[in-house]
Amino acid sequence: TNNNNTNNNNTNDDASPPSRLSTFQTDLQHFLNLTTPFQTYFDSIPHVNKNRMHYPEYMDICQSRYEGLRDVLVRQGETTSEWILQEFLKSEDVVVSGEEFFRESL
Repeated sequence: TNNNNTNNNNTNDDASPPSRLSTFQTDLQHFLNLTTPFQTYFDSIPHVNKNRMHYPEYMDICQSRYEGLRDVLVRQGETTSEWILQEFLKSEDVVVSGEEFFRESL
């Protein structure tokens, strides 16, 4: 059977796979039912934070004095990752672009 919801990015076997950005742009365009691609919009966004701020509260979480806090944060991250994979993504109200990459990243 022909499934119209499949990823249409594999139209040319000789072409390189689409970037995550282009996949996201296409998925977002389809999700929002837009006829105009996002490429021109995203290309115009600067990729550098021009207003870099330095805060006295800055901390290097990798320092040994933060080991206890780091352990708590890592445990919470693992719990949250598991919940996202096992519960959240199963909701019919959740749409993820590049789901395979998203799952691998978690």
